[in-house]
Amino acid sequence: MCTDPREHEDTASCSYVMSQKVKDPERLVGEIAFQLDRRILSYVFQGQNRLYGFTVLNIRDKIIQVSTHPLTGKVDEGYRLQLSQRHAELMAKLKQLGYSMTLHPPFTEFIINTYGILKQRADSYSAQELGYNSPDFLRRVVINTAPSKLLKDLLLLFSCLSFMARQDAKPLFLW
Repeated sequence: MCTDPREHEDTASCSYVMSQKVKDPERLVGEIAFQLDRRILSYVFQGQNRLYGFTVLNIRDKIIQVSTHPLTGKVDEGYRLQLSQRHAELMAKLKQLGYSMTLHPPFTEFIINTYGILKQRADSYSAQELGYNSPDFLRRVVINTAPSKLLKDLLLLFSCLSFMARQDAKPLFLW
């Protein structure tokens, strides 16, 4: 029996076996959506340490908010332009993968609210051991868990997350 993808020559079948044994696959699907949302926000708001209350669904409002001084109301036009350009650039790249700004942000929020997210954040060793940074494993979890009517869009969210992880050379899940 396969317990570790590194111990098995056929990693695709190993990821299939491992994906069948995931403790909380629904939460893992929700975590994929959450990680994409956070990844997009982190890209757009690179200087922002805290992103509480930020979602891709309200990203335009948040660009206005963070580029406006809270006391004086003075707008930092340069910063607003920088954030808006970063957002537009990323959305253009994700659109090539099929991401829609009208469909996928509310869909992402729906998935997170429906499935939840992982209860505990894994350290980098645990994430690797659990397969959380294996695209084959996570894709298999989505395929095995998602209802057929949501599968296409969930796989698209996963493709976008994978694309962003490749672009910034970081793990799929950032903790």
